[in-house]
Amino acid sequence: MVWYDRHDGGRIPLAPARFPAHRVPPRFRWSVDMGMAAPGALFGDCFLAHPAICPAIEHEGLPRDIEDVVRVLGVRMRKLLDSGEFVPADPPLDETEVAEPEPAAAAGAGERHVMCHGPLLRICPGRIEDLQCVAEGAPGQRCERAVFSSAEGRWTEVDIPEAKGRAGKSIMLTYRGRMWAWEIDPLDFREATRWLWQKCPSHASAAELHERELVDFSTIRHHDFILRRRPAGYEHAVERREKPAAAGTSSERTLCAGDGCRNGTITPVDEGWLCWRCAPKVRRRLATWGRVRKERVLPHPVAAVEDLAEWTPDLPAAFLPHERSETERLVWDGVHDENPDGPPF
Repeated sequence: MVWYDRHDGGRIPLAPARFPAHRVPPRFRWSVDMGMAAPGALFGDCFLAHPAICPAIEHEGLPRDIEDVVRVLGVRMRKLLDSGEFVPADPPLDETEVAEPEPAAAAGAGERHVMCHGPLLRICPGRIEDLQCVAEGAPGQRCERAVFSSAEGRWTEVDIPEAKGRAGKSIMLTYRGRMWAWEIDPLDFREATRWLWQKCPSHASAAELHERELVDFSTIRHHDFILRRRPAGYEHAVERREKPAAAGTSSERTLCAGDGCRNGTITPVDEGWLCWRCAPKVRRRLATWGRVRKERVLPHPVAAVEDLAEWTPDLPAAFLPHERSETERLVWDGVHDENPDGPPF
């Protein structure tokens, strides 16, 4: 089988042989164009996904033509097993191991660092500074330079992705749901793309000669490499360089005022600014507050800030009685239509 990148960003193993499209049902057809796999046929031929015809997998309700292919492959595999030419691999731990096998460079690695870009977590075959460029250096040879650049990231604590089952719960309890990862600067798309495509600064837009070695982080598969403490030896790392701000923006990032929210903006905003995700929540809370005030006959207006805080302990401090900013007035305008009475401030 041959692994190909899919049109939706994933990967899929395809059988190397081509099959006539008229003999293959549409739901089994795959085509490859410019190295990218997509459903459907191309020029009357198509490929078959390896899991669909693998004789080691139990299949039910296969069309007769596909059953014939599975039967032929089963006989061929049995002959290779009997002769010792083929040794089956150990059963995979989960589906992610089938979709993204571990790179050969990760074999025997005692330490593997996790790379973070927003919600995306990718694990390296070794330490972050040892991640090697996959572009072509000398003719026909892989570039020997490293992807790592201390000015384009930093170590930070991130949430461990939740995993189902007893094993996943045990891991979350052991590490308290947090781990250290190398965070790529989220404000620079080119730098982030270079890291995710595993290219050194000199080959950021060059073609790939070697397969990428970064795979999606799996809590169960990679729990042995979770870091409890910040890795030492990176004190030499310089601070992130300041990037020129566009017109009407600032180089400083303002965080959302929502509780626990990490979203931010570089556009100048008022104090108490809420992101696109938190603003609708606050609107709903304010609308609910108006109904609660009517039902509980709370004095209007509220005599003190403490009275409102007692009835709405989960509201951000920015929405307690005070002189409202322009941002808060805009938020309230979206609520006023559905709750004309409004909250008591």
